[in-house]
Amino acid sequence: MHHTEVSDQAKIHGSVIIGPYTIIERDVEVGARTSIGSHVIIKNGSLIGEDNKICAGAQIGVDPQDYHFKGEPSRCCIGKNNIIREYSSISRATGRNKATIVGDNNFIMTYVHIAHNTKIGNDSVIASGSQLGGYVEVDDFVNIGGLAGIHQFCKIGKYAMLGAMSYLNKDIPPYFLARGNPAKVYGVNIRGLQRMGFTVEDIAAIKELYHIMYRSSRLMTESLKRLKEQRGSNMFIDEILKFIETSKRGILLKHTN
Repeated sequence: MHHTEVSDQAKIHGSVIIGPYTIIERDVEVGARTSIGSHVIIKNGSLIGEDNKICAGAQIGVDPQDYHFKGEPSRCCIGKNNIIREYSSISRATGRNKATIVGDNNFIMTYVHIAHNTKIGNDSVIASGSQLGGYVEVDDFVNIGGLAGIHQFCKIGKYAMLGAMSYLNKDIPPYFLARGNPAKVYGVNIRGLQRMGFTVEDIAAIKELYHIMYRSSRLMTESLKRLKEQRGSNMFIDEILKFIETSKRGILLKHTN
C-alpha cells in the first residue's frame, strides 16, 4: 500500500493524476489535467494551473531560503502547460501576499532551483541544475543552459540565451547570447531567433544593435545615447532600451579577447 497525503481542503480538479507518496497541503489549488508524479511535495500557498506535468521528487511552494522570511503567508503561482522535471524546487515568496511566478509553457529540467520572488515568463527552457536566486526575472522565450548560476535581482531579456555553467551577476539584454564565469555578452542569439521564426531582416536589425552596443570602441554610455536617438525606428531598439532603463544591476559588459 502506498501512502499519499492530500488534504481534503486542497482544491484539486477531478482530472488531476497524483502519484504515490505525494504530499499536498491544504492551501493548494491544482488545475485540470495536471499530472503529479510520485514523492512530490506541494506546500501551502501553491496555485498550479492546467495541463502541467510535475515529475517525481519536485517540491513546489517550499519556504524561501531567506533570512528575511518570517513565516508570513505568500504564494507560489504556476501557470499552464509547464513541464517541471524530477527534483526541481520552486520557493514561495518572501513578503506578505507576495508571489513567486512561473508563467506558461516552460520546460524546467531536473534539479533546477527557482528561489523566492522570482518571475519566469512563458516559453522558456531552464536546463538541469541551474540555480536562480531570489527576485530574478526571466522574460519570455529564454534559454538557460545547464548548471547556470544566476545572482539575485538579475534579469534576462526575452529571446536571450545564457550558456551552460555560466555565472550571471548582471542583466542580459533581449536577443543576446551570454556565457562564461562571470558571464559576458558574446553576440546575438541567432539560432534561437531562427527557431522562433525571426526573419533574416529581423536578425540583421538586431545584429546592428549589437554592434552599436558591444562591437564599437565607444563607451557604453555613448552607445546607449546613439540607440536613444533611434528610439521608435524599430521594435527591437525599443525593447532593448526599455530593458536597460529598468535594470537594477546594470547590463552585462562586452566580451573582449
